[in-house]
Amino acid sequence: MKSVVQSFTTYLLCDWLSSIGAIVTTTSAVIFLTFAFQSFSNPYYGIVVFLIFPAFFVLGLVLITAGVWRCSKRKGGMRNIPQVEVTGPAALRFYSLIALLTVVNVAIVSAGTYTGVKYMDSNQFCGTVCHTVMIPQFTAYKNSPHSRVECVSCHIGPGAQWFVKYKLSGIRQLFALTFHTYHRPLPTAIDSLRPSRDTCEQCHWPEKFQADKLRVIRRYDEDEHNTEKVTVLLLHIGTKIHKAHVGRSIEYIATDADRQQIPWVSADGVVYKTADAVGERRTMDCIDCHNRPTHAFEMPAPAVDAALEFGELDRSIPYVKRDAVLALTGKKPIGSAPPAVKAIYARNIFPEMLISWGAYPNNLGHDQFPGCFRCHDDNHKSDSGKAIPQDCATCHEMLAVSEENPEILKTLSLH
Repeated sequence: MKSVVQSFTTYLLCDWLSSIGAIVTTTSAVIFLTFAFQSFSNPYYGIVVFLIFPAFFVLGLVLITAGVWRCSKRKGGMRNIPQVEVTGPAALRFYSLIALLTVVNVAIVSAGTYTGVKYMDSNQFCGTVCHTVMIPQFTAYKNSPHSRVECVSCHIGPGAQWFVKYKLSGIRQLFALTFHTYHRPLPTAIDSLRPSRDTCEQCHWPEKFQADKLRVIRRYDEDEHNTEKVTVLLLHIGTKIHKAHVGRSIEYIATDADRQQIPWVSADGVVYKTADAVGERRTMDCIDCHNRPTHAFEMPAPAVDAALEFGELDRSIPYVKRDAVLALTGKKPIGSAPPAVKAIYARNIFPEMLISWGAYPNNLGHDQFPGCFRCHDDNHKSDSGKAIPQDCATCHEMLAVSEENPEILKTLSLH
């Protein structure tokens, strides 16, 4: 066995390239296997362990191969390299050692590839490695209903084709990050997202319509008492909203990148338009309304209303709603605002990425942004004069509108 080890060592030491390769491979393997099954709070530790060390391990194997080849060229063939004769049983042991090391190398490379890909698919990698660029989106993600859904489930989805496509896209993004050529704020990914049937519908089944939903909206006046005003809506989600849009042949043309200007709509072959339009003719998808299901940024007044409703802000403080909105909009110092107001500011305003209030329109509803009214505005008309209606009763029934103590809440025992 001693002669086998000596022969193998001779191969490694016959050229400086193979010697360096042996050191690099061995060191990388030991470090990778030591830390591969640990978790890291710092994303850069993960990059080093799961990406860089496996890469160095493979580099070392390449250097070993190149070194042995260089040595064999100098000595006139592979058989002339060993200084210890390897014949008979010793040859079997020698090649068994080579086979064993090959299996070990393949196992380490496979483990490195698997853990590397798994790490690149992790939320930590997606959200925190590119700090300045992705932190705003990652912050909104953590504050969303989908905060336990992995990023890749929506941005990549199942299938090798899309996995390869997005990883290649990641190379372009890496160059943009390296040379600071990325846009500020980052544009939405609506052009590159897969159809919702390939991602969203892996969990949300469109054929199983939701029931209508009762929604209680609490808003607070900017007066001394922060007077609560309540609106109660019966949203016809299942019976009207989804039924009117899901499963039908609806197409539209938008004239801006954010798809906020939609002058042309076709529903079941009938065209409704406010003007002639030229552009991409797109089939309506879930994300045309649910365009911010995860990376949703708030607006000042509704965010303060939510903080008051859930007790994060003390409603008994005179003018707390007014002062909070003024601080959030830069009309009062944010530094002297209550912690809840500072938290709202911190998760919505990112000056380094030019993200401020309203940077990312939310198309769900029509309260803060046009949303539904992009099409439902009574101005989109067919050749026969029929319009896409803007009638409130089309989508919801108003059970109470900005009332201080609506009777409906008492009736439903929701007060």
